[in-house]
Amino acid sequence: MCSVGVIGLGAMGGAIALRLTQTGFDVRGYDISQPAIDRFASLGGTASCDLDLVTAAKLVITSLPNDEILWSALRSGLMGKLRPDQTLIEMSTILPQTMTDIERALKEEVPGIEIVDAPLSGGPNEAREGKLNMLVAAEGQLRPDTNALLSKLGTVDMLGSVGNGKALKLVNNMISLGIAAVATEGFQLGVELGLDQETIYKVLCKSSASSKMFGKRGAYILENDFAARFAIYLAEKDTRLALQTAHNQRFPTPILANIHQRYESAIAGRLDKEDIAALVKLYRKKGETG
Repeated sequence: MCSVGVIGLGAMGGAIALRLTQTGFDVRGYDISQPAIDRFASLGGTASCDLDLVTAAKLVITSLPNDEILWSALRSGLMGKLRPDQTLIEMSTILPQTMTDIERALKEEVPGIEIVDAPLSGGPNEAREGKLNMLVAAEGQLRPDTNALLSKLGTVDMLGSVGNGKALKLVNNMISLGIAAVATEGFQLGVELGLDQETIYKVLCKSSASSKMFGKRGAYILENDFAARFAIYLAEKDTRLALQTAHNQRFPTPILANIHQRYESAIAGRLDKEDIAALVKLYRKKGETG
């Protein structure tokens, strides 16, 4: 297997790096956070805060929190270290326009480099199990090494031009995070009406209200387990980016605006680092746990 550099060893980047390590790739991780480096190293990975370690790899993955951090990484050294024979696989959730701007800048700086727009549907658990859904956009056919890497992470849907992956990811998250928002609200309404929590969950999981999102988050609510699999601050960011993208298209999204407001309210309530299932706390009486 070829060498892979992973820039960003957070919840998703770390899980991706671990999966690739366990499936035979020579993985080198990079992060500015020492705890993230130590966590990956403790699982048997090779990691450092030295960018040269990862940019020597054949394939370079970026998995970073937002547009600004991605641009900062590129401008502070990454772009100047990439080579025409390499592939950059960008997996962050960012604006489609940011992705196309990055493609343009890289084509000018590093002619011949393969640029792959590949945001992900799924969380750290799916990444570790190789069960992600990847929304992939690139110019022409993917190189064999790129295909081999993506096949170890899950399934691939090819979407055409660079930028399309980010666009569909925002649409996906708009819908899935909207489901989470209305599901937590509806779940707690059921509790207020005197219904048993486990009964609500069991019945709705096999009714027309069922969804993957409700199945996962409803289980976390029953267990009062709000450890962040997908944190509220990330949900606020993703719905904000979707709003911004829709605004740029002059496309009305009144429902999305309300969804985004729920995540803003959760952040104001200091729930930002909890899982999106913690939206249910916005509706609970003070001191209530379920």
